[in-house]
Parts: sequence; C-alpha cells; structure tokens
Amino acid sequence: MKIFVGSANPVKVNAVLAAAIETWPDVIVKGLEVKSGVGAQPMSDEETKQGAFNRAKEALKTGLIEISDSSAIGVGMEGGVVDYGNEMWSTVWAAVVDQQDNVCFSAGARFKVPDAVAEQIRQKVEMGHAVAYLIGEKNINLIKQQEGLIGILTNGFVDRTEEYQGIIKLALGIWYGRESAQQLFKVKK
Repeated sequence: MKIFVGSANPVKVNAVLAAAIETWPDVIVKGLEVKSGVGAQPMSDEETKQGAFNRAKEALKTGLIEISDSSAIGVGMEGGVVDYGNEMWSTVWAAVVDQQDNVCFSAGARFKVPDAVAEQIRQKVEMGHAVAYLIGEKNINLIKQQEGLIGILTNGFVDRTEEYQGIIKLALGIWYGRESAQQLFKVKK
C-alpha cells in the first residue's frame, strides 16, 4: 500500500503513517507539496473540505507520475476555521481519493479558537502566523509543523499530529470499508 499525502508537512505525513500502519504494516507514506486550491486560511467548512479534496487528488496524480502502483491512494488534510455566532472554531477535514475516483471524507477536531487568535484571523492572518505572533514565537514552523494551536492550548497534552491522526484514520477506515458498507446498506426497492 502506498499513500501519497498532499503536504510535505511532517505533522500531516506522520499522522497518516500513524493512522495507517496498524492496518497496513508495510505501508509507504510519501508527502508531496501540492496546492490546496483554497485560501491560505480556509474560513468555512466548505472551503476546508474542498482544500482537503484538492490536496488528495493532486497528491495521487503527482505521486503516480513518480511511482506507478494500482493500489496507491491520495490523502489530503486541511485545517480551517468556522464562525458560530461570535465564536470562531477550528476544524480539520480529511479526504481519501483512489484511482477509481472513490472519495471518502471525515472531519473533526473542533475546538474554540481563543478570541485574540480569532481577531487576527478575521484580519486575514493565517492561524499559524497569528499564534506565533501572539505568543512571541519567531519560528513559525514550530507552530505549523509541530505542536500547533492545539498543543499550546492543551499545554502539550494533545499535539497537532494526534489531532490529525484520528480524523485521517476515520477517512481511511471509511475508504477501507466502503465496499462492505455498500453491500450492507443497499437501498431496497
């Protein structure tokens, strides 16, 4: 099994590996830098979901140019925010795309974004940059490619890789079980 991930961010690549290795012990996971096709900071569920789909599709397309494998799939993850009234919430979408054009999604990791961060995001600052600025961190990669906002909010209790792992495992599981689910849930006439 080969999985092409629509990002070279180690958080996302490691989350996919951790989610997949139990079912596929010999899995090969390769991160590829691809465009999401959405804004740098997705501002809705729809935009975030589209970014995950675009990343999965582009990762599969790009990966298959390098390595031809009929079982290869593409995975995309996209973090975004959603406004609920006067509160901003973080969200993550994951997409799995295969070579037969099957697409499976999952979403989760919703938590309230601190008001100071939300204010920056509403001023068109990407979440990672807003967090780094507000906590005085000069190395943006420490935020984006390691602990993330969730790691800061939980004081390391949950890191960004863990946040993404459950969501991608759910999307991979839905893809893995799609054929048996179709048989079980056929519409009877």
